[in-house]
Amino acid sequence: MFKEKIQKIFYTLKHKKAFLQVEKQLRGKNTLSGYLHDAEKPLMYLFCFWMSISDVHTFHRIHNRHHVKNNLKKSPDDLLDTIIDWECARMTKPDKPLNAYDTLMRFYPEYKATYLPVIKKYLPHQIREK
Repeated sequence: MFKEKIQKIFYTLKHKKAFLQVEKQLRGKNTLSGYLHDAEKPLMYLFCFWMSISDVHTFHRIHNRHHVKNNLKKSPDDLLDTIIDWECARMTKPDKPLNAYDTLMRFYPEYKATYLPVIKKYLPHQIREK
């Protein structure tokens, strides 16, 4: 399991680098939120030896506002963080090839009213609806 956790650390660091690149493109700058994006995951993989990879993912999704299906109140910046997260996932995660718009429509269509305006503002070229 240690080898898998080390692989997940590198996977997460590649994702963080892509997040910062996309954030810079969409926001015009990198933010503290961007630098801290997913920062707890490598630390948890390394130091929370009692937690499985799945436990770390579950903890992360429950406690981070850039994930859709939790009960945390989300600011406009959190919504944009979600869009950035979806957009950059395809850059580094072979298992997640969709862009932000396609991710919304395929996995979270019930959140269309919340996230589609953000995509329209920052990534209008992705919209394919009438």
